[in-house]
Amino acid sequence: MKLALRVIAAGSIATALVGTMSAAADASTTDSTVTITATRAAGPGLRADVITCKITTHNPHYSHHAAAKNRDIVNVTADITCSKKVSGLAIQVALYKGKSLYKKSGVKKAYGKNRISQNAARRCVKKQNYTGVAAGTVVFPAGYTPPSKNVRSQSKTVYIGACKKK
Repeated sequence: MKLALRVIAAGSIATALVGTMSAAADASTTDSTVTITATRAAGPGLRADVITCKITTHNPHYSHHAAAKNRDIVNVTADITCSKKVSGLAIQVALYKGKSLYKKSGVKKAYGKNRISQNAARRCVKKQNYTGVAAGTVVFPAGYTPPSKNVRSQSKTVYIGACKKK
C-alpha cells in the first residue's frame, strides 16, 4: 500500500495544487471542508461499512506563535480526518498571496491512521489577500470502494491588513 500511496501522492497532489486557486475575495470566516466516503459491501463474515473522510483547509492567519519570536509569519493549516483508520493518507498545503503561489509545503504521509495535518507558512506581507489550498489522497482499506480518492479543499480568501500582534 505504501507504493500505491507514493505514486498517487506524488502525481495527484502536485497537480491538484497547481493553478487551482480562485482569487475571488470572500469576507466569510468559515473554514472550507470537503467530505468523501468509501463503502464496503456486506459479505461472508463482513458487515457493510462506510468510512467518511473530511479535508479541511483552515483560513490563513497571522501567526501569533511566530510573533512571540519577533517573526512576522502568515500561516495556513489543513487536515484530513477519517471516521476510521485507513491504509494511507497524504496531504500537501499551498499558501497563495493574491493570485500567486507564495509557499507550498512538502507532501506529508501517514499509514494506518485516521488523521493527518500539514501547514504552509511564509513571511507576512501586509495589505494582502491570502488563500490556502490543500490537496490530499486517501487510500482506503482493502474491500472498500473506491480503493482511493483524491480530494481538494480551498479556504476563504482572507485580507491581512497588518502583520503584527493584535
